[in-house]
Amino acid sequence: MDASGLLREQVDRFREWAALYPIHERIGEWECGYEEWRPLWAAAIAVLESLRPDTWTEKCSADLLYAIARDNEMEWIAAQLYGKPDALLKLARLSIDSPESDAKWQLAVQLGTQSARKAEAETLLLHLVDDEDEYVSRRSLLALGVLKSVQAEFLAERAWLTGHEYQRIAALWVLKDVAPAKLAQYVRLAKEDGRRFVVENAEDALKACGD
Repeated sequence: MDASGLLREQVDRFREWAALYPIHERIGEWECGYEEWRPLWAAAIAVLESLRPDTWTEKCSADLLYAIARDNEMEWIAAQLYGKPDALLKLARLSIDSPESDAKWQLAVQLGTQSARKAEAETLLLHLVDDEDEYVSRRSLLALGVLKSVQAEFLAERAWLTGHEYQRIAALWVLKDVAPAKLAQYVRLAKEDGRRFVVENAEDALKACGD
């Protein structure tokens, strides 16, 4: 059995376990209860290390996205993509139309590390930042800040205007990365907002600019 077959087998085993897990209890870190993570990690990493992304079948790609999504607490599989830009970029492209939100945000984080492939990473993040899932959108915005995207300042200010607490917090840290001169203004706006974590993050971001 090749690496993709082993991954399929391990994903099927996880699916069988998950099918017995009560849906109303699938909150927080419920996937951590699975006791066979090591063989699933090993199977996913074997695909990444032994098969070129252009040889992945549709099923293999879907299995990788599924495994990454379920591995959202440890993020072990996603972390292996740091030095595998071709695999990362392919998975990120495929994730855009995928329902696997917990894969999307992890891939967004990794895209933020790809300064050597900035144009491709930025293009994908500009899709993901508009994802309907707020957390995917937020992590994508933060990654655009890390990449120093020319779009990051506009998108941060757009995020601020949503009024959403965590979008505002992300906006502050992105502005710290790409438009630090604006932070004093946003500290004032944060104080007008008044929510504790918005104010604290504004002050922390401003302080980080001076460090």
